[in-house]
Amino acid sequence: MPGAFLLTRRWQQRLPLRLLSVAVLVVLAGVVAAAALITRNVVRDQEQLILRENTAEAAAVLVSAFTGVQSSLQLLGAVAGSGQADPQLFADAAHSVTTSATQSWLVITARQAGLRVTAAAGTGPAVGQAISGESGELARLALSRKGLVSGLLRDGPGERLVFALGQAAGPGTVVWSESAISPTTTIPSTSASPWSSLDIALYLSNRPDPAALVLATTKNLPAGGLAYPIQVGTDTWLIVASPTRPLDGSLAQDMPWIILAAGGLIALLMTTVTETLARKRDYADAQVQERTASLRNAMAELENTQANLVRQEKLAAIGQLASTIGHELRNPLAVIVNVLYLIESAMGGDANDPVHRHFATARREVSAATLIVSDLLDYAAGREPILAPVDVADLLAEVLSVAPPPDGVRIVQSGEPGTVITVDRDQIRQALLNLITNAYDSMPGGGVLTVSAEREQGSVHLTVSDTGIGMNQETRDSIFTPFFTDKPRGIGLGLAVTKRVIDAHGGTITVDSTPSVGSSFTLTLPTAAATVGASR
Repeated sequence: MPGAFLLTRRWQQRLPLRLLSVAVLVVLAGVVAAAALITRNVVRDQEQLILRENTAEAAAVLVSAFTGVQSSLQLLGAVAGSGQADPQLFADAAHSVTTSATQSWLVITARQAGLRVTAAAGTGPAVGQAISGESGELARLALSRKGLVSGLLRDGPGERLVFALGQAAGPGTVVWSESAISPTTTIPSTSASPWSSLDIALYLSNRPDPAALVLATTKNLPAGGLAYPIQVGTDTWLIVASPTRPLDGSLAQDMPWIILAAGGLIALLMTTVTETLARKRDYADAQVQERTASLRNAMAELENTQANLVRQEKLAAIGQLASTIGHELRNPLAVIVNVLYLIESAMGGDANDPVHRHFATARREVSAATLIVSDLLDYAAGREPILAPVDVADLLAEVLSVAPPPDGVRIVQSGEPGTVITVDRDQIRQALLNLITNAYDSMPGGGVLTVSAEREQGSVHLTVSDTGIGMNQETRDSIFTPFFTDKPRGIGLGLAVTKRVIDAHGGTITVDSTPSVGSSFTLTLPTAAATVGASR
């Protein structure tokens, strides 16, 4: 039993982790991963929120600038409408609102001959010049709409950004502002600009069309950034923005990884603690079970030892009593036998006389009493074996000759010739005689008695089997107890003496019996018996 516990403990120690530790590790790892994922989503949402707010601020600045352009166009339209005969007044007013040297201001009037410039300031077309092509289409679009119209015009390799306001200088007029732009040239962001933390791309379109690009703060256009539409007059423009750096701080961006690393360490620590405690608990349980098993074995051995001591004390007392009774009864029985012989001799007469039959009965009963006394003395004597080589086949033949089978009993004998054991011949013969006579008694109606000898390495098995009445379990458990018998005659010492003899030779006796089938007794004796002494 202790070896089994030790084997189980060693098997558990070879496992990398126990199921409880694996469960703790999996649960904690799942919690950490979920926390890191949730934190990442929160940080990402916060980043998007800040990006949208910053983009909205930049859009507000741009819309405000475009609103100023519309106001300037309305102002110039009012000037042109009140003083068309004075071009210098329009030029002075245009110069007062000009913000760039490449910017030009026009008043385009629709006449029967087409669209012509009626007032001009800056570097654009001169007064009286006809407006056609893309410019004419844009001017007509402005005349058809109520509000600011914007557009991009190709000017050789460059582009011009145009703002036009129809009917601003009177019916059929368009106040026009155009500026040369270079969309491929990035506008650097400064700390004072509303998009200092953003990469901005502004499109004169409702989608990120490179042909409609107005300005950009980076060469790598943020096509995958936040798309934020704005309304410029009657047109919808689009701002695409992406952050140049984490808007919510580097710590917030690193927080999911920090949670993942810290949580992973905590999970490993908790798993290590759980595994350590589990191993300590298993070791303690194994120690408790091993020591409990050892204690139970020790208690069982102690109980067996105590039972043997009590049994030996009882047997010693029985032996002393049997010795005393045997010696006290032997002499009176001998006197009775002698007296019966003298009386019968003195009477003489016919042998068929009933008196002689009574004398024969008395002698027979005295002989039975003498046999009982002999059994008592044999059990009480318990001498140590006197070892000598004995041929097993000769010993069995002698025993069967001393105890011939009764009528109806057939003998079957088997064994290997030449088998020799070192035993006390008289004691083993007595043991075999006890077994054979018991077998005869168990077959009152006849049967088969089998006596066999089988040799194994270092031992010999002597078996006496019968086909008699057999025994139940209760009888088998008590047959070697002194003075136990289920026969009408005898005192139950035969098998007790037999067991004592076999034990004294260092052998064993086993019995196999089935009611109504028969019994089989097997004596196992070492080839060279080492005596263990006879218990008195």
